Amino acid sequence: MENEPTIMPAIILSDSVIREHGSGKLSFIGCFAQWNGPRFPFQVPPFYITPIIANLRRGGAAIPAVIRIEKKGGLSIWSSEGRVTLPESNLPDGLVIELPTPAMGVTFPEPSMYTIQVLIDGELVGHRDFFVQTLPTPPAAKTS
Repeated sequence: MENEPTIMPAIILSDSVIREHGSGKLSFIGCFAQWNGPRFPFQVPPFYITPIIANLRRGGAAIPAVIRIEKKGGLSIWSSEGRVTLPESNLPDGLVIELPTPAMGVTFPEPSMYTIQVLIDGELVGHRDFFVQTLPTPPAAKTS
């Protein structure tokens, strides 16, 4: 039987992530789906990108991982590189791992669609599109 491919069922964006001591459960604080900037370029406060990865089998070795944000069309505006190390050498199909990654110093040059890409060992295993938009202008106050 052939192993299932490595897949990414989700990429979660949040203001913060807390991992519970003991259970290892994650709590996502302030999840969001887009940014609204008052002006551009727009530097956002630090946040977390959490890829959820299934079927990553190479336990017992440090596997290169890259998370990057690109403007539609391929211009990279931010990236983080690291290594994922899982303790066991034979990991079962369907095993899901979460990789909370802090994103600091991200500046969006203009309102547009952006893409988060996740590469494991040089292979694109998942991506997520999201919008960065101009903050709506509040209506002008009426004077009488």
